[in-house]
Amino acid sequence: MRLILNIAIFFAIAFSAFLVIYIKHQNRIMNIKVESIENGLSIEINKYKELLNTKTTLLEKELMRKGFKESLGMDIPSKNRIIYLDLVE
Repeated sequence: MRLILNIAIFFAIAFSAFLVIYIKHQNRIMNIKVESIENGLSIEINKYKELLNTKTTLLEKELMRKGFKESLGMDIPSKNRIIYLDLVE
């Protein structure tokens, strides 16, 4: 009877040890997946920040152009329409 009890305790301890190892392995795999998802998310956030920066730059240019047009009553010509005058006295 004592031998059966010892064998049952041995199997219970062995099962719990293997279960702990399996849970640690699953935890490690899950942490690797979370890390890769976080890396992808940080890349997407950086792309979004770059797009916001581009949007802000374009909006500032357009608002400056509208402000110049309203305050001065003039349009800023495009680069190919600018004429340089050589004024020599």
